[in-house]
Amino acid sequence: MGGAGASGAQVTAYILPFSGVLGDVKLVGKRKAIGYLSYFARRTSFFVVPMQEQELEAIVDELTARGMDVYWDHSKEDRGHQAEIAALCKQLPPMLYCRKLCPSYHRISWHMRQFFAVDPLVIESFLLSNLECLHGYPPTSEAFVDLVRSVWVEETNPLGKMIRMAFSQRGLY
Repeated sequence: MGGAGASGAQVTAYILPFSGVLGDVKLVGKRKAIGYLSYFARRTSFFVVPMQEQELEAIVDELTARGMDVYWDHSKEDRGHQAEIAALCKQLPPMLYCRKLCPSYHRISWHMRQFFAVDPLVIESFLLSNLECLHGYPPTSEAFVDLVRSVWVEETNPLGKMIRMAFSQRGLY
């Protein structure tokens, strides 16, 4: 299990109040191979709902009891595989945007924390069947989570299409 911090202080996570925001994570292992929840460590807007860390820990316990892996950002240091991600991004073909060739990826801000739940068997099987899109990147669930929480890959790119399929509710189950 990655990134589950053990600080003694009670932390409040602030989540965006969309209906079914926790459903994306709770469906992992049932109808989804990977899901995530974005949250903030401190209130940044009036339009966020406070959630005690204990509530998120209860969801973690439920997911791990079903055999899912959970990755929980507590700091920038929780994200690994940065050298492999940089090497992968160098291999991605550029895209044409406004008649200019631009990179087909963008770094993701680390100000917003993320909580990922992964069905490791399904994701690793999916990654192994799509090795050509990974350009030598490690086909493990932990490395995949580090990739998607560090870089946004455009959907016009085969890797971006693969990432979108991994997060969808169809195709992998």
